Amino acid sequence: YLREGQLLRLADALLLAGFAVSIFGLYQYFVQGDVIVAEGVRRMHGVYASPNNLSLLLGRMIPLAVSVLLVGRSPRRHLYGLVLLPLVLCLFLTYSRGGWLLSLPAGLLTIGLLRGRRATLLAVTVIALCALLLLPLVGTQRILSLFDLEQGTTFRRLKLWEATLLMIRDHPITGIGLDNFLYQYPQYLLPEAWQEPDLSHPHNILLDYWTRLGIGGVVVLLWLEVAFFVLALRLYRRLPDGDDRAIILGLLASMASMLAHGLIDNSYFLVDLAFISLLSLGLVQAVGKNLVSSRCQMGNSDAG
Repeated sequence: YLREGQLLRLADALLLAGFAVSIFGLYQYFVQGDVIVAEGVRRMHGVYASPNNLSLLLGRMIPLAVSVLLVGRSPRRHLYGLVLLPLVLCLFLTYSRGGWLLSLPAGLLTIGLLRGRRATLLAVTVIALCALLLLPLVGTQRILSLFDLEQGTTFRRLKLWEATLLMIRDHPITGIGLDNFLYQYPQYLLPEAWQEPDLSHPHNILLDYWTRLGIGGVVVLLWLEVAFFVLALRLYRRLPDGDDRAIILGLLASMASMLAHGLIDNSYFLVDLAFISLLSLGLVQAVGKNLVSSRCQMGNSDAG
């Protein structure tokens, strides 16, 4: 169970962590000039070795901030709105295509669909405006490689998935074990994908669970996600507008963002991402128990 105010304090702490990482990333990017130059762009990486890791974190934080900004109460909604600005800027500067094209749209669309027609239209408009902002980058190698099916990133990702399916064919029940992908992948590496022999995960959440944990891992993943969304949607519909409902909406959108980005990247088996996922599950479960407990107390009071 959560005591009064604990849900909000935990959400505040989570967003504060994202804010701190973003401020450091901005200092690193603009003051220190510590960036990763790749495919014609300067990518922010913050406290991580890879810009994609930073993007995966921000993809969990931004939907939470947007939800509280839209549904929460003052002064929290205004504070979350201010924090949202560096988060979005940092996501842009990671030049993460998964963050731009999958994570952010999925989070915004989830919020829009749950808030109604006008919110959905607003979400679609914001996504369209973001797409327009990306037009100047269309000529960079970072974007062009998406459409290169012979040697670019998309080509190598498809070959990685093909090799992973061969790995799963050989180990369908037990998988290959936790953190063994790096050591097993060279045996399945296709000749066309020789440029990236040292990958530590298959860049897909379903394939990642399957290779690490076997078919049982896939069952656990599906069970956890279905249980989360069923309970979180039920809570969202029952709670009145306010900070608590905004947090639940943000967790829903954050999880949708994670699953979308997980189609092409590692979205769970990293310490910070696993922590946020399990925290989201725990918060929704605790809020559900609190709601049931309060209704039982009201029922007993009425009966008395």
